[in-house]
Formats: sequence, C-alpha cells, structure tokens
Amino acid sequence: MTPYQFHHLNFLKIAYNNFIRQEPFTLEEISAEEEQFILDFQQLIHNFEQGDVQVYEEGELFLDRAFRMYPQLAHLIARDLLWFFGGSCLHNMADIELEKFQRLDELRFTAEEQGEEFDYINTRASIFGQN
Repeated sequence: MTPYQFHHLNFLKIAYNNFIRQEPFTLEEISAEEEQFILDFQQLIHNFEQGDVQVYEEGELFLDRAFRMYPQLAHLIARDLLWFFGGSCLHNMADIELEKFQRLDELRFTAEEQGEEFDYINTRASIFGQN
C-alpha cells in the first residue's frame, strides 16, 4: 500500500468511526437498510486493506450511496475520499476544490517521478490554506 493509499484508508476509517457515532446508527434498533450500510462500510474498509482492485469502483458507489442516504452526515466524509474514488463522487465537489486536489495530485506525481518522498498531509494543508 502506498503512503497515498494509506492516508485515504485512514480517512475512510475516520469517516466510519464518525458515522457509527451518529443517529440513526446509535439507536437501539436500526433498520435492515442501515445495518447493511454499516456492514458495507466495514467491507469497503476490509477490501481496501486487502488491496482489492475493485475497491475504487466500490468506494465510488458507496460514497454516492452515503451522500444520497445520509446527506446530513456528508460532512463527516473527508473531501479527499471524493477525489480519491472519483467518478460520480466528483459531482459533490466545488470547482475550486477540484482544482486544489488536481494541484495536489500534480505535486505528488512530480515528487514520485523524481523519487522524492511526498508529505501529503502538509502539502494538502498548504494548498487548502490550513497552515
């Protein structure tokens, strides 16, 4: 697993941990659909950890489902995951966000081509004005 993938696996785990602490998932009884959502979330994390090649498609479909089913919880999903999984997830991002993530990828690719280590978190913070 590359450092880039590792960061996104961590973002996915953080989103999962945030989701399970919110209603409806904290209620004593949850619907079968909600239970299946959590099970699918766990499976996505597992597949990601195992390096399953289908994880990109699964992730895109899962995040699209999360945004449709739980729009009130969408803020708990790191925007990085939308960019990482791409496809229909990109419709949930503003143009300026897309430009910033594109710039981040360009810097990452340049570092990789030059055989340099890339500090994703600090570079991301710099591009997004979080330093």
